[in-house]
Amino acid sequence: MRFFDRALDNGRSIRVRTTDRSDGDFAIGGVALELEDRRRHVIDRPWLWLHQVHGAEVVVLDDRAIDFVCGASADASVTGRTDVALSIQTADCVPIALWSDDGVIAAVHAGWRGLEAGVIETAVTELRSQSAGSLYAFVGPSIGPECYEFGDADLDRLVNRFGNEVRSETTDGRPALDVRSGVRLELARLGVVLESEDIDCTACNEQLFSHRARAETQRQAMVVWIEES
Repeated sequence: MRFFDRALDNGRSIRVRTTDRSDGDFAIGGVALELEDRRRHVIDRPWLWLHQVHGAEVVVLDDRAIDFVCGASADASVTGRTDVALSIQTADCVPIALWSDDGVIAAVHAGWRGLEAGVIETAVTELRSQSAGSLYAFVGPSIGPECYEFGDADLDRLVNRFGNEVRSETTDGRPALDVRSGVRLELARLGVVLESEDIDCTACNEQLFSHRARAETQRQAMVVWIEES
């Protein structure tokens, strides 16, 4: 498991955890009791999880019961509550935790389709509607360009959208997408400070699940929550 913590201005702290193979499978749809047990070993509080659809929909958890929101078809969630944890599941896509100085948080699932659809901007817009504080980001492990061969037509369209920095090559010289660069560029454009980035490649590091490299159906989780002082 990978750890990231940051203190907030109000005495609270942000906690981010990213699981790996040793923590088990966090894919939605597994055996419910086993999945709940794995979640409790990471953080013992209710998890908000999503049916991720590679789009730009963002779910906001206000004072409603978490059961009304869990399982929504979306790729990001936002809350200011301190009694829940926000989670996403990945096996090559980019997991992003966002937070404001005063303690509003978001969890974002950014594959290339979600990046193109604007999921980061949608999540940031929702955060800014709830907070006037500066915004920060943690970016978790994802597939690296050295392993991410990409079709020319889709790659050209993403280059037109985000800039030539997202164009790369695989280790054997084939056209590739640098989705991490796309995320960095989008965060910078939106005025979000990138606090930390885990640059491990999910395809290269066998401690992480990878759909592209190994056709794995298992998923690691990134979970973010607010810790009271």
